[in-house]
Amino acid sequence: MRRLLFLMLTYLFLSTGFSFAQDVTIIGDSLVVGAQNYLKQQIPDVVIDAKVGRKFQEALPRIKYLESKGLLGKIVVIALGTNGAFSVEEGLEVIDYLQSKGRKVIFVNAKVPRWWESEVNQTYEKLKKLRPFIEVIDWYNISTVICSSSNEKCFRPDGYHLTPDGSNIYSSIIYRYISNYLN
Repeated sequence: MRRLLFLMLTYLFLSTGFSFAQDVTIIGDSLVVGAQNYLKQQIPDVVIDAKVGRKFQEALPRIKYLESKGLLGKIVVIALGTNGAFSVEEGLEVIDYLQSKGRKVIFVNAKVPRWWESEVNQTYEKLKKLRPFIEVIDWYNISTVICSSSNEKCFRPDGYHLTPDGSNIYSSIIYRYISNYLN
């Protein structure tokens, strides 16, 4: 039922020519690489800069590069944390830079069965307290609830890379957050 509703909404947006026209940039790691096709179905003109193994420490250089090429959207989604922890200071540097450029910042926290998972998610929580205007998509809890209460197999055997169903859910959640900030 949920899948049918999602497909109907996706068709409605695509058939009416609805487009965010490069208003959105997503910077991510292997989860975004895997979900890229689903993200582009829902947000056709999204700019995606994703790489397997990417760490949060690469975010600011990527942001500056994309900005220099005119590819930094009004909304910047950063989906990093799967490959290691980062500091509050590193997060604030990214937030403050993007805010100084008038960008909306949305982070996606981590669900990765590794020792740094809770540290990454606690860092995102601290950033939200320090900069309440940012958004943090709680992928950890959302994926736990959706994937355990449905018949969908969301994760590959490693426990964090996504199956096609998981990628579809992941991209739908990101889309839902983004759509709250666009006209």
